[in-house]
Amino acid sequence: MKGRPRLRAFLLLLYTGLIGIRDVVRGSRDALYFLLAWLHPGNRGIAVEAHGLTIVMLSVSDMRIDPRIEREARALAHAGFEVVVVWPSVSRSDDESGGIDWGPGITFKRIPYAAGEFVRRFPGYCGREMLLAALQFKPFAFHGHDLTSGLIALTAAKRTGACAVIDFHEWFSENVGWHAKQNAWQPHRLPQKLAYQWLERLVFRDASEIITVCDSIADEMSMQHSQGRRKVSVVRNIPDLARQPTRAYPDIRDELNLPKGTFVVLWQGGVGLTRMIEPIIDALAHSPDWVFVIRGPGLEDYAEPYRRRAEAEGQSGRLFFLPLVPSRDVVAAAMSADAGIWTLPNLCKNFYYALPNKIFEYLAAGLPVLAAHFPEAKRLIEDNRVGLCFDPYDPRSIADTIAIFSGNRAALAACKARIPAMMASVSAQDEWQKVVGIYRDLRHKGLLSGSLRADRI
Repeated sequence: MKGRPRLRAFLLLLYTGLIGIRDVVRGSRDALYFLLAWLHPGNRGIAVEAHGLTIVMLSVSDMRIDPRIEREARALAHAGFEVVVVWPSVSRSDDESGGIDWGPGITFKRIPYAAGEFVRRFPGYCGREMLLAALQFKPFAFHGHDLTSGLIALTAAKRTGACAVIDFHEWFSENVGWHAKQNAWQPHRLPQKLAYQWLERLVFRDASEIITVCDSIADEMSMQHSQGRRKVSVVRNIPDLARQPTRAYPDIRDELNLPKGTFVVLWQGGVGLTRMIEPIIDALAHSPDWVFVIRGPGLEDYAEPYRRRAEAEGQSGRLFFLPLVPSRDVVAAAMSADAGIWTLPNLCKNFYYALPNKIFEYLAAGLPVLAAHFPEAKRLIEDNRVGLCFDPYDPRSIADTIAIFSGNRAALAACKARIPAMMASVSAQDEWQKVVGIYRDLRHKGLLSGSLRADRI
């Protein structure tokens, strides 16, 4: 086996497939398929014959609600690339004729729902049907969104000679999984963590380029998998804050029949078991001069438990819910609040290093940000003095932090006054142009190496 790292790696993949508790037979069959595909004698090698302007994006996400993929695809199409997005239907009954329009230069190849079920089988990234769909193309590059499509992108690139770009929306080996017995999200068990780490190492060894969402994840992944030698590009999830809303929105106080001058703390975004909203509700009991308003998807399942929690603290009259708004409207809908709040549990490094859309959306709405004291959010907020941070597990810390603003409107006004200058330095267009720059660099490298022929540019 000495001198055969690829073979050793895929034998490890086969082994991890064999020890999976669920779907053992199918998972092992998928792993074996990728082993054979990787060793196929007709493979050309990653980036050795990359040509043209087509980029095939691979993902198991729902393209109707994945803004990162949409923003990257739009930026690349605007720069002259042709983007094809391969993704599975989101349900067995999904209407295959339903269309998504991201503009010229972007097309979609939707594959059956069953083609995405591999993510629910250990190790979670051996998507045979998606690989077959990808191999219908001979593009300049395969762009794997998240680790779930990373092995597919690498294998397709190895077969066709295309480049392979892997885009880590999450740090998979340092993320959480659902544990049914505990009825909770918890860090991955060792077999799954090792399987993810193996594929991350393969990505660091063989991918043409690697992208992720923040500096902390980029730096630590690079140290873990390449001792800092492999550079990881950072493209932050900065939304397009210049888009016009679909309508005007009333003052939240008027909408909820609250007295004028009521201090409104707004949560705008997803709700549920990993959001740490419960300590914010508990904080209502520790300071009296604010109300908590929640708007986001999932409230149909969680509004009642949240309401009962507030009732248990005698604070039900200070917790409010508002209906969901379109994604392009979130900034306009938030503007009448006094502060926006964000938090997560410190369950894993992927959460600890988070820098979510909603922080930028709050700031675009002119709202100071109240955030869990995790590194990326804390650096952005405290370096620019556009908000305050708290201990996400301590309701009293949350209440005391909110009270700094709710009890001192001059401090609130001073913080708000700093937001425009900070936002002037943040450009969604510049951020997504980084992806265009990555692909232009790949083409330039191909020309210099001779793998990209001038007659096929």
